[in-house]
Amino acid sequence: MTKAIREIDHLLTYVRDLDAAAATFRRMGFTLSPLSRIEAMGISNHLVLMRQGIPGFANYIELMSAHDRARLPPPMAKVLSGPEGIKSMVLGTEDAVAAQQAMLKHGFAAAPPVHVKREWKIAPEQSVFPEFDVLMPVAAPLAFNACRYFNVDLYLRPEWRVHANGAQRMTTVFAVADEPAAVARRYGDLFDASTRQSGEAVCTTPGQVDLAVMSSETAKRRFGLTVATAAGAGYLGYLVEVVSLDVLRSCLSDGKVPCRDLGGTICVDPADGFGNLIVFREQAET
Repeated sequence: MTKAIREIDHLLTYVRDLDAAAATFRRMGFTLSPLSRIEAMGISNHLVLMRQGIPGFANYIELMSAHDRARLPPPMAKVLSGPEGIKSMVLGTEDAVAAQQAMLKHGFAAAPPVHVKREWKIAPEQSVFPEFDVLMPVAAPLAFNACRYFNVDLYLRPEWRVHANGAQRMTTVFAVADEPAAVARRYGDLFDASTRQSGEAVCTTPGQVDLAVMSSETAKRRFGLTVATAAGAGYLGYLVEVVSLDVLRSCLSDGKVPCRDLGGTICVDPADGFGNLIVFREQAET
């Protein structure tokens, strides 16, 4: 039987100034998708698309801002406000109704999915029409929603997934919680997956991208960051695998992006990552 939730597909990241965020990510060596404006909702975004893992799904960071707050639907007005950073972990599903039922079963108040088809102008004379079922962000200590693609190939253009910094895939979403094991178990139940200890974090995944939950004390020891969790849990950032840390380091240096070398990884701190800790690790040889 196919699981209702198949993957952590992407991260909806709120940025106040989309142009500034896009410029910084380009200076980090990332390629961004063309600007997309959803005029009816007052929303704009760029995508940082990486290598697909499970067929039928994607792997990316979504940089989103509001260019017209008067048009924001109430759920999105709440999402696109407050501190910058990850506002929702977007889960990939092959059946949005089944995903909603799984959320309700595990105690998450999820509204029914909404079908969306919209125009995306990717060049002056070229438009594509993404179509998907979406569940709006669910209020939870680690907020999430879900998406069922009908034409995911529109997001998977090879030229959008080649990055000067050698980025390959987002492999881990980092979160901090007062009770890491309990939080990881709750999401593991939603994913129909087990949990496992990885270092000082408790991890679970519906597919290939991990949710790694750690204590604030662990975040301090591991990353040198003091993290407050107002609701008992919150997102910290994400890990991206790159081909070479030397290539990445050169990109960050050329782009004048502050970073830290930290135990076989390179980190861009939340102050420079628009609210997110961005950790880069060299991919293991296969």
